[in-house]
Amino acid sequence: MSAVNHTPPSFDAFRQEVSGSLAPPNVLSPHLPVWIFGAGQFGRDVCQVLIARGFDVAGFVETMPQRDTVNGLPLLAWGDLSHSQRQSQIAIGIYNRGMPLDELAALARSHGATQLFFPWDLYDQFEAELGWRYWLCSQALLTSNLDNIERSFHRLADDNSQQCLLDICRFRLGLFDAFASFTHSDAQYFNALTLGHLRGPALHYVDGGAYNGDTLLELQALHAVERAYLFEPDPANFDALVRNTQSFVGTAQCLPLALSDRHQTLSFNAGSGEGAAISEQGSSHITAVALDSIVGKQPVDFLKLDVEGAEVAALQGGQGVIRRSRPVMALSLYHRPEDVWAIPDTIAAIADGYDLYIRQHFANSFDSVLYAVPR
Repeated sequence: MSAVNHTPPSFDAFRQEVSGSLAPPNVLSPHLPVWIFGAGQFGRDVCQVLIARGFDVAGFVETMPQRDTVNGLPLLAWGDLSHSQRQSQIAIGIYNRGMPLDELAALARSHGATQLFFPWDLYDQFEAELGWRYWLCSQALLTSNLDNIERSFHRLADDNSQQCLLDICRFRLGLFDAFASFTHSDAQYFNALTLGHLRGPALHYVDGGAYNGDTLLELQALHAVERAYLFEPDPANFDALVRNTQSFVGTAQCLPLALSDRHQTLSFNAGSGEGAAISEQGSSHITAVALDSIVGKQPVDFLKLDVEGAEVAALQGGQGVIRRSRPVMALSLYHRPEDVWAIPDTIAAIADGYDLYIRQHFANSFDSVLYAVPR
């Protein structure tokens, strides 16, 4: 989906919309049965929370079920639900970057669903049990931080970015479901915002959250890279990173480390592919380091951070590199709800003279990226 808005973004209008149009979150009733749309990890987690709270979970529904039961409960296709079941409370248990929530809601409604509960409704009611879920948060967290969000709004360098910030917030507040399908046409990380500002014939590149090396190889196809520092703490991802960068033309330093503001040992959820993340409940332990302690006095031209919620700490640990080299930066903006103000605040505290942009690259406000380009 794309949108054209010729009216300049207005934060005052956004404030008025929040104060005048924001309805309280929908609240599931414990006295009525609940069907969960989607039987993936998020849907199963929601099921577990509801049962622990004493809710009557009738079962799961999917478009094309591949089995008959999940967690001992029936898994039905939409066509197998009775009329009364479709009129039940239906919690959308799908929450990822690939399946836009507005399209899922439209699908459910096309089958007769009338009582839909979005992930943000569920999170407002069950935040303590669901725990950290990337950008999900209570309404109160966003509405109590409008001044912080406005500060970010005025730091952004173009109308597209300002509108995107407002739309992200409206979407997460339940005011703009259609934004779930929106993406910008810009390529992620390496696009007109960044490539034209890269200096020199061959780059020094830092990738925090290098995954399997795909981003480095994408950059190498667009611009010569002399040296790459690749940080990836997940063991399976790291093994793939080492394999995939063997053909890299240049020096690739693969480091099985996380980035933070200092040297420390952290708990970690390993084995989740792209979603491997630092977590207090993590079953593994990893070593985190400050970028400054690894790079030292070496120049850095491009800094990409996709570190599952540790972006602020990683920036603080790279203050020396940022001030000295003034790299182009591409920073994930969706791992925590407060990222939309905390990351711009952190950049402003470290270095002046950056233009900030936001671009949306996948569905449901996942993979929103803050681009920081030196003037």
